[in-house]
Amino acid sequence: MKILFLHKWLIMGGIERILVNYLSILQDEKNLHIDILIDYDKENNVFHRLIPSGMNVDYLFNNHYCSYKENLYSERNKNWLKKIKYKFFNFKEKMVKRKSLMDYVSKGKYDIIINFSNHFDSYIIFEELTCPVIRWQHLAIDNNIREKDIKILNKYHKVITICEDMKKQLIDFIPSDKIEVLFNPIEVNKVLKLSNESIPVEYEFGYLVQVARLDKIKRHSDLITIFSRLVNSGRKEKLLIIGGGPEFHNLKNLINDLGLRESCYLLGEIENPYPYIKNAKLFLHTSEREGLPTVLLESIILNTPVVAMDCPTGPREILDNGRCGELVEMGNKEEFIYKTLVLLEEQEKINYYKNNMNIHIKKFSEFEIKRKFLSLIYQMTGINNEKI
Repeated sequence: MKILFLHKWLIMGGIERILVNYLSILQDEKNLHIDILIDYDKENNVFHRLIPSGMNVDYLFNNHYCSYKENLYSERNKNWLKKIKYKFFNFKEKMVKRKSLMDYVSKGKYDIIINFSNHFDSYIIFEELTCPVIRWQHLAIDNNIREKDIKILNKYHKVITICEDMKKQLIDFIPSDKIEVLFNPIEVNKVLKLSNESIPVEYEFGYLVQVARLDKIKRHSDLITIFSRLVNSGRKEKLLIIGGGPEFHNLKNLINDLGLRESCYLLGEIENPYPYIKNAKLFLHTSEREGLPTVLLESIILNTPVVAMDCPTGPREILDNGRCGELVEMGNKEEFIYKTLVLLEEQEKINYYKNNMNIHIKKFSEFEIKRKFLSLIYQMTGINNEKI
């Protein structure tokens, strides 16, 4: 069976890590030929080297193109001419992208296509396809979802949600028989092995950790404000924030403004964050919108207790309604501070969560998720797995 995965880029991010995890658990399936078509070959496409050998990766736009586009974007507000130039450049890119994508698909003669996020939604010409197309939905549905987006979702043969709560949201917009739930696969043994690597000696102290792309939606500013209160209450732990993104400088300024330069560290992108998670006292999560946050699953695997804002989908399902970690009402900083302080003081409660975590994580086994995924694609293509 020939499968084509589509995605935007391979930078350090949660969705990209999930994509690589899927590719990794599928690499020993000899009956599958997998191609990956990525839109942008960015300089920081760190996950490219983690794609299993034997899988073909192509890019629509090379690194030189991406650098040129980023330069146009950064200068677009300098004058009206640069703004028009950037808009024209974007318009031209969309035309080229649609044609290049459909030419690639046509030449590949694929049995099934998997659009791993919403990035290629408006570039796929469904009427020209002769194979089924799956769309992954990684984030909770926004209340302000556009009619245009609903129409596009309905064009897909299947939409994969990554938790049950997200499926319940989607049923309001597309037929239930088009929706399947597949949890994010985690290679448990790989995570455990990587977690045994050492961390820099300067971080071998009591610390709290957070791992996420530095976007506003992750609410790192709330986390830093909460941490400031913890420091003011007398706690000596440091806070390590792992991840890169557009909010880096704003967060750095906030850290300086709150006098936290010696206790709160922005470490940037780290390819292997697992030793940092494993050795942390707690994993803190303040995001306002998620799908099924992989880092919380990884924290459970590594036996690191979690305090998380109860955003619409993800944390509650992963933390088993509060039996595997602390859930906090969305946006309630006072409750977050209180529950963090309690966990830092009460070893008995930490032991309770750890015992539950060891049982609950089996629900997210990569073997079960792989079985469900293979069953789905063979059913959709009508190919008999036993005869291949």
